[in-house]
Amino acid sequence: MLLPPLLWRHSARARRIILRLDLRKRAIVITLPPSVNRQQGMQFLQSQSQWLAQAMESLPRTAIEQGYIWLEGSIIPLLPTITMDGRTRLTEQGLHIGHPSDEHPRYVRSFLKRRAEALFPSLLQHHSQRMKTRPTKLSLRDVKSRWGSCTQQGRIMLSWRLIMAPPDIYNYVIVHELAHLTHFNHGPDFWALVDAYTPHGQIGRKKAEKWLSQNGANLLAMI
Repeated sequence: MLLPPLLWRHSARARRIILRLDLRKRAIVITLPPSVNRQQGMQFLQSQSQWLAQAMESLPRTAIEQGYIWLEGSIIPLLPTITMDGRTRLTEQGLHIGHPSDEHPRYVRSFLKRRAEALFPSLLQHHSQRMKTRPTKLSLRDVKSRWGSCTQQGRIMLSWRLIMAPPDIYNYVIVHELAHLTHFNHGPDFWALVDAYTPHGQIGRKKAEKWLSQNGANLLAMI
């Protein structure tokens, strides 16, 4: 049985080994009392075969496990393909992956990062010219707590996972962060600037915020 990630915790108050399934992180949390080491904790986990089977069964299947991903708001089928070079290729039929299924998450993640790296810098330049702002640097990261950020020095950070969202969504996030170069707050002038350059104005901004609120967890859990 292929185990999900294991998260180890030590607790001075724990009197026994405690097993818990974290659905959001898709991981098993193992809490150990002070007198128990990880080897003993692993032996205990392996002895709980019935609990482990039920825990694995209750884990929701990821999009990749179901054979698809999101790309710019569209559902893209994953197509295992035997190739000589093992390349990952996007065609009208779907995303062809020339690697075993257990390696698909790694190659899909790499593919999505490359797509974000190819698209987001040009969009940042496009919107910065429209908004007459001058960002100094763009970095793409995998951050769980925010979709973007901006420093007073002009450094913009975007989550590469936004490449899975529809174009109006990631364009809104880019405009939002660039607006901070003019108004480093969330006051009325800031939102007026965001609405002036977000696709479809205030309505588009509110739709984008609602979409991220409803679908953000899916972007984080997809890979």
